[in-house]
Amino acid sequence: MKSALIGNGVAIQFGGTAYLNGSIIQRAIDNIRSGNFPAHLYPKECADFVKQLQREHRKALNGEYDQYVFTTYDRASLTDFKARYERGREYDLTDIGFEDYFLLFELTHNKLGIQNPERFNYRSVLRRMILDSVFNGGKIETYHESFPARFVDWLNNHGYLFTTNYDSNIDAVASSEVFHLHGSFRVLSELYNPNSFRNQLEDDLLDGEKMDENYPHLYSTCLVSYVGDLKSSSMDEAARANRAMQKFVDGYNNDPNIKKQIEEMDESNVSLKRLKEAIRLKLKNPDLKHGEQYPHDHLKHISGQLSVLGLSPNNDGHLFTQINENDKIDEIVFYYFGDIEAADATRRFKNKKLILKDVREFWAKITV
Repeated sequence: MKSALIGNGVAIQFGGTAYLNGSIIQRAIDNIRSGNFPAHLYPKECADFVKQLQREHRKALNGEYDQYVFTTYDRASLTDFKARYERGREYDLTDIGFEDYFLLFELTHNKLGIQNPERFNYRSVLRRMILDSVFNGGKIETYHESFPARFVDWLNNHGYLFTTNYDSNIDAVASSEVFHLHGSFRVLSELYNPNSFRNQLEDDLLDGEKMDENYPHLYSTCLVSYVGDLKSSSMDEAARANRAMQKFVDGYNNDPNIKKQIEEMDESNVSLKRLKEAIRLKLKNPDLKHGEQYPHDHLKHISGQLSVLGLSPNNDGHLFTQINENDKIDEIVFYYFGDIEAADATRRFKNKKLILKDVREFWAKITV
């Protein structure tokens, strides 16, 4: 069985430079300057905020934020961040990866001691500004119109199609289901689904916020994070919650001691009160589950050959870890751009049979 994992390189190939990182950052700023943005969903100050974060970039490279790293994944992310940029060079606003702005966000908020809910809210509006720019007024959903027939045939020669892209261009031409590993503009997040498990609890965790149906992409499942470990955690969060909730329910039904502990949970504690309510809700509705919206588990079960197209080997290491751990994948065909990517892919997949192909030669053949 053949499978394919597709990244942003395909969007750039057929959608053009509008989907390069620098273009996404610049468009976000320009949208705010021109007033072409939903000010009720993210404020104009987001543009100034990004500029402030850009000024912290050099400081982070020079080690001035090392003392404000408090988790192992933040430490690993900062180490990787330093390896990807040159010290002493001044980076323009658009030279910094948009996901790296979220690392700078966390570092500065660590330094200032800003906690939730303010931190959550500030991060959310920054996320919306970036997602709105990526969405590009819906234009990002149209580049499949430029797909040549040979590329469509290539896609449909794979039994399983995976993508880290938020758009649905592959879905538009594929004869089989496309698995959006990092979410999709077209799928509503469980946060905003009125029928979801969490939104049937008494507490309104969104504090009365309602979805603006004119901007559904800003309420979607799209993951924006500075580190693969956080993406991986978000991707698996619902599955972990479902397993934990099932254990509570099984214990309540089968073990009198556990039942007594649950019944005696201190409801003056907000977290325990919410947990107790969730267990009771699950007991009344055994089929109720948190929606598992990131189908990354499918990567663990595919077999045969996997082609990787338009995805840098240095991005999304959590996915490459799953691929390496799947012994049923016999062969990886990696389409690289330049010698550095080829070397990085060789390092990433040193325990797999690896076939390297120049992506420029691939596009030359496929677009004839």
